[in-house]
Amino acid sequence: MEYRNLLEYEIAQLEASGCTATNWNTVSVKDGFNPSCYIRVNFSGNVKLGNTRDLFVRNGVPVRSGIYDATIHNCEIGDNVHISKIGEAIANYRIGDNCYIANVNAMFATGASSFGNGCEVNVMSETGARSLYIYESLTSQIAYLTVMYRHNEAFTTRIKAFAKEYSDRQRCATGLIESNVTIAGCGTIADTIVRTGACIEGATRLVDGTVGRDCKVGDNVIASHFIMASQARVDSGSTIERVFVGQASSLANGFIAHDSLFFANCACECGEACAVFAGPHTVSMHKSTLLIGGMFSFFNAGSGTNESNHLYKLGPVHHGIMERGCKTASNAYITWPAHIGPFTLVAGSHTSHPDTTELPYSYLMERKGKSLLIPAANLKTSGTIRDILKWGKRDRRSSDIERLDLINYDALNPLITWRVYQAINTLDRCEADPEYPLTRNFTIEYHALRRGRELYALAADYFMGESVVNKLLSLDFDSAVPVEQQLKPEYSGLDQWIDLAGLIVPRKKVGFIIDDIVNGTINSLEGIVERLKMLYDNYEAMKWSFVVNNLSKCYSKKLETMTLHDFIAIAKRWSESIAAISKFRNHDAMKDYSESMKVGFGVDSDGQNVEADFIAVRGLPEQDPNVDEMNRHYDIALKNATTAIKRLEKALGI
Repeated sequence: MEYRNLLEYEIAQLEASGCTATNWNTVSVKDGFNPSCYIRVNFSGNVKLGNTRDLFVRNGVPVRSGIYDATIHNCEIGDNVHISKIGEAIANYRIGDNCYIANVNAMFATGASSFGNGCEVNVMSETGARSLYIYESLTSQIAYLTVMYRHNEAFTTRIKAFAKEYSDRQRCATGLIESNVTIAGCGTIADTIVRTGACIEGATRLVDGTVGRDCKVGDNVIASHFIMASQARVDSGSTIERVFVGQASSLANGFIAHDSLFFANCACECGEACAVFAGPHTVSMHKSTLLIGGMFSFFNAGSGTNESNHLYKLGPVHHGIMERGCKTASNAYITWPAHIGPFTLVAGSHTSHPDTTELPYSYLMERKGKSLLIPAANLKTSGTIRDILKWGKRDRRSSDIERLDLINYDALNPLITWRVYQAINTLDRCEADPEYPLTRNFTIEYHALRRGRELYALAADYFMGESVVNKLLSLDFDSAVPVEQQLKPEYSGLDQWIDLAGLIVPRKKVGFIIDDIVNGTINSLEGIVERLKMLYDNYEAMKWSFVVNNLSKCYSKKLETMTLHDFIAIAKRWSESIAAISKFRNHDAMKDYSESMKVGFGVDSDGQNVEADFIAVRGLPEQDPNVDEMNRHYDIALKNATTAIKRLEKALGI
């Protein structure tokens, strides 16, 4: 709709309502303008006003659109916007339709700004040696490559240049509030973009940032040089500086962070983060917890968890990596550098810089001041499967918003299985050379070697059996295409895999992407995302290639020599693996229902009502929702194995 100048009677009515303007000729309106909706407003600069037809309902109270008690300078304001009680001014902003802005001290753009895009974050290394530029569409995968591949200088130069170019394109002298935004009870909002559907209530100060679509920013939040991706939440006194908050992530209850990245579905409260790369599903909920200089993913920090990146020699130059699925017990401490393998539980204090990457699913304990590793101990726990089953359900990202981070929730995947095979070899080496663990800065007790090998073999067998059965279930046994042809892999040579902050991919494929970035075949961030998305979409096909390459390792036969009878044997063997691992994890779960867990129940009854009180509060084991979900998971697996066997037997005419 076209804008026009104010008519004389409209100016007169505005002035009668206490409105002023440095020049009424620079205030333009749409046809249908209602001057009665503007009371005690000071206009300056070029101002465009939309129509004011609708009422808002704010906390159950009807509120009229329009502007009341405010100074407006160089602004374009959309239709049906309510602005009231602005302490200083709203200056140099474009405001979309259906916005509610009230009780705000000041909202202004100071000049050309990129609104948090292009802010340099010194992640992992506080010295800036692994820094990257944050921007609104940053993904965990691109961040990982930027931060961790510094050995490839040409690649680093190119990918940082892409991010800088993206950020430079966002530069503008005018701020933006998109449609359906609520901003209420806030202090200062400066050089900040607010996307559609966001709600900012009670924030103290937001400077140089972007608040993404459907974000929530709450009371007493202080944020500077930041990006909040869609559906992020920063609330209740949190303070962030040079921080990226990923999609559907939450920082709350006084959490403090600087120079850190939090990707999709993180939840951090009360504690502190410094120079942290928090991959998807990183959780820290305790006031006494400090995460510093580390990379985490699918991580849960126990209360009092702490690390040191400074050895009082050359400064805070050290970093650590805790791979997917790690967790720490209360008061766990690690002196960086250290590298902890996937799905490892860390308890106690570790100052010798352990590298446990060859032995996933372990316990890393403190024993007489030294790091003691119990290999594969975490494979048989109910907590492990509980974590695995919950992560997918806790993906809070909306399906109608493009998901930035590519997350693979497959817990037993080619990367983990490759590590499991490595672990078996490592334990063999430890048996032959008891000093070998010391070269990795931890110890292993001799009696744990055999048990570790057995559990790793079970894990490998489970993955291989599950993968073969799922592949068999996807086949069309009635097709004219022979089963042997349907089983042939599309890829080859994909044995080594890596975890790109949530995306499980073959190392070789990532190498191709890096080469194409360096040689100019890929020349934009969008091009990188497209290639990574292709890997994400082709995961199952690439995983099958890994499985085929390892059939002989697990079953002593190659694919081309296997018969349908062999596949029946594999499905039956997988059923045995399911039963074994289910038994381990159920036994572990029942420890929470043991007699020692009933301490503190049945108080004031001389012990007579212990059992009744325990059942009233905890319920019966068979009614436990976590146990039930775990058992349903394994029941489905067993049904899949049975279905595959029946299809194979039918194909054989049995």
